Order: sequence, then C-alpha cells, then structure tokens
Amino acid sequence: MARIDALAPAFLVVGPVATADDVDNLRGYAFDVAEQMGHPTTYATHTDHSATDFAAVFVLGSVTDLRDAPTLVLVGEALAAGVPVLEPQGPQMAGRCDDCGQRQTIRTVTDEYGDITCATCRGEAVCTWCGDDADVSTEIVERGETWTPVHVGCVRGILPIAA
Repeated sequence: MARIDALAPAFLVVGPVATADDVDNLRGYAFDVAEQMGHPTTYATHTDHSATDFAAVFVLGSVTDLRDAPTLVLVGEALAAGVPVLEPQGPQMAGRCDDCGQRQTIRTVTDEYGDITCATCRGEAVCTWCGDDADVSTEIVERGETWTPVHVGCVRGILPIAA
C-alpha cells in the first residue's frame, strides 16, 4: 500500500506554556486528542505553526483564561481564518465507546441511537504511515511535537526522526 501524506498534523493543541509543567500538561492533552480523534496532533509551544494548516485547534483550558502569547497568537489566527477553536468538553460529557470501551474526554460522539462511538470504531482513524484503518495494533507515537497514530508494524517508517 502506498504511504499517504497523513504525517501533516490534523489538529493543533494550544494552552499555557510558561512552565515545564504547563508544557507537560499540553503534551499530555495533545496525546489524548490524537488517541481519541484518531489523527496526528501537534502541541504548540511557540508560534512557528500556522493555525490554518490544521483542521481544528483544541485549547487546553478556556479561551477566556489564556495568557501565554504563543497561545493567544495561534487562537487569534485560527479565529480570524475560520478554523474551529474547540475548548475541552465538560466532565459530564465524558463517556466510553460502546464498542471498544475507549474513554472519550475530548469530543464524545453519539450515533443516531445515542450510542457513544470512538473515531476508530466509526472508521475515521487511520494509520498515518500506511493509510489503513486504525485497529488494536495502532499506537500513538511522538515525533517531534506531534503525536501520530501508527500501526505497530509501521512505526519504523515514522521513527526515528530524520536529521
């Protein structure tokens, strides 16, 4: 199978980056977004990203509480360009996929019957190396500031980062 150009991140995650703990929290939130949404996710610790290169921007915390300049610049760019800026859902919205049990804390999606389904069970998650549907062999691998879902057998194509 031909490799698809899915290494380009689909989502950007922004939030506080003033301290090492802030960056660790942002990195963890980006992992959750990649895992639950089934697409590559980059966490922004600087403004060298363009929000228009992403399908959506996820904010760690509330937009009204943001104070870090890189985060404010990227959120402003996204809003001006019409890129969706998504705040975390409330804990009362969390649930588990009715098919596989994956915890859904980022964006809980229900079908027409009210059943919760994750991106993998909906068929929306793919391996970013080979392009095949994600499955139980899919892992979330960090490459630079991007978490990317890949099959265990495809990891060699992603890592290590080329110099």
